Amino acid sequence: MAFEIGDTAGDYQIVGVLGAGGMGKVYKVRNVISDRIEAMKVLLPNLAEAPELADRFIREIKLLASLSHPNIAALHTALRLENQLLMVMEFVDGRSLDDLLREGPISIWDSVDYMSQALSALSYAHERGVVHRDIKPANMMVTDGQLKLMDFGVAKAVADRKLTMTGTTLGSLYYMSPEQVQGSPTLDGRSDLYSMGIALYELATGKRPFQGDSDYSIMAAQLQQQPVPPIQVDPTLPAALNEIILTAIEKDPANRFQSAQAFRGALESVKQGLVRPSQVRRATAASPEPTPGATRTAGVLSPPPAPQAAPPPFQPVAAPPAPPVQPMWAQPAPPPPPPPARGHRGLYMALGALVAVAVLVVAATQLPRWYRAFAGAGSVQPPAAVEVQQQQPAQAAQPAQEVQPAAVTQPAEQAPFTEPPREAATPSAVAPAAGQTTPAAVRTPATRRLSSGRRQSGGAEQYATPAQPPAAVENAPPAPPPVDTKGLENARERLAMLGARANAVRGSLQNLERQQRADGLGLRTDISASWKRMEFLLDEADAALRRQDLAAARRNLNLADRETDKLENFLGR
Repeated sequence: MAFEIGDTAGDYQIVGVLGAGGMGKVYKVRNVISDRIEAMKVLLPNLAEAPELADRFIREIKLLASLSHPNIAALHTALRLENQLLMVMEFVDGRSLDDLLREGPISIWDSVDYMSQALSALSYAHERGVVHRDIKPANMMVTDGQLKLMDFGVAKAVADRKLTMTGTTLGSLYYMSPEQVQGSPTLDGRSDLYSMGIALYELATGKRPFQGDSDYSIMAAQLQQQPVPPIQVDPTLPAALNEIILTAIEKDPANRFQSAQAFRGALESVKQGLVRPSQVRRATAASPEPTPGATRTAGVLSPPPAPQAAPPPFQPVAAPPAPPVQPMWAQPAPPPPPPPARGHRGLYMALGALVAVAVLVVAATQLPRWYRAFAGAGSVQPPAAVEVQQQQPAQAAQPAQEVQPAAVTQPAEQAPFTEPPREAATPSAVAPAAGQTTPAAVRTPATRRLSSGRRQSGGAEQYATPAQPPAAVENAPPAPPPVDTKGLENARERLAMLGARANAVRGSLQNLERQQRADGLGLRTDISASWKRMEFLLDEADAALRRQDLAAARRNLNLADRETDKLENFLGR
């Protein structure tokens, strides 16, 4: 049955036509009793001829009757009329996002705000087991800045399996999730989040991520093609928004946002750094055309800085009256100058002179003795540098060229010696000569070590580097463990997901706190403490990731997840 403008269907008079599709038509109607303007959706085929469509229409009626949310178009009533089903719904006097996109680009702030409202509606529906399955800009109406999610005609409850047939797909191909294209019978809310990510991509860039000449090419792109990052299409997009969109349209549902509330929390964090268009319009109301010096911030045109006002003309200022001159006898005597500060320069000069004299005296008395000692010893080093390690042998081919110091006790008679081979020049292999005794503290080495780190063997000096003591090797710091890059990346992704949940919990708790404060109450002590612990643990996890401490990051993330679950249970999520 088709209605004309002016016709009456029960208590409703047809005022206009709002839209039409393959399965039904939507009219603008007026209730003749209450005079309220409403929307009436009529299923076009006869119910007896299309029982499957009738079941689907009845299912939509039942689903809408179970939903009550400010961002979902409400169902007022349903009725049968001449073997046809009619749905009387809330009339949304606005325009769809699809119509707004055709008129021109939508600001980034408005795009994020509209998607945040739609995600709020989806979160409410998903919590009640309802999956929309046809998310697209044409099913989102905007009126006075408020978004209404429409058309639950292909929605289904998660527990409802009999109305899903293998090999059939419902919804619009450009916004379908890969699992929906494949006809998966086990769709969940993450399929709606994929479609929401495609819609957000289109709102932010003005283009769809996947295009095709046929239905098959579009479905193949949804399954196989990787999208161009939105920030490459529009470089003015915030980097955080680019990451959010790419996360939402991941092919694998496990890599997307796992709930509409987490998706919405991430968008709200980006929204705080954007400029609202209404603020810019108020600032540029006097100059509607872009002027030189205007800048674009987060996709919104900002006005140039206001010119400074010209300074007022110069006006002479009268000088203050001079104080009366007093006679010399009446003026107070000036204070005496402070005494000059006494320094210690003279004392320092005297001490320096004494030190110089002492150095000269020591040099005059000691240098001759050192000179005579060095002259007699030839190239031999001073006595203090020689460490005797071995008794000299009885027979020697050459006389000793080393002057023995007074501090070293030698036998009365000493014969020249011949240096033994290096292989045998060990203390245990050389025996003392007959009639000679070698004190335990006096040893003559085949290789003498000098105090300067040099080594003398056979009259020639060789430089030797002292060996490093074993303790220095044993006490060396251990090598740092290798960095688990993949584990750190997983922890960062988990922190981002947990941060989105924490943002949602924080917003709900702040609203609850304001409501209770208005009633003279406050949050429960355990809830307030859990809130603080959640914030602290998230900060600790972020700090641990910055210093690449994976163990501490995982520990704090686990504790923060536990506190977040507790708060979500308290809020009824």
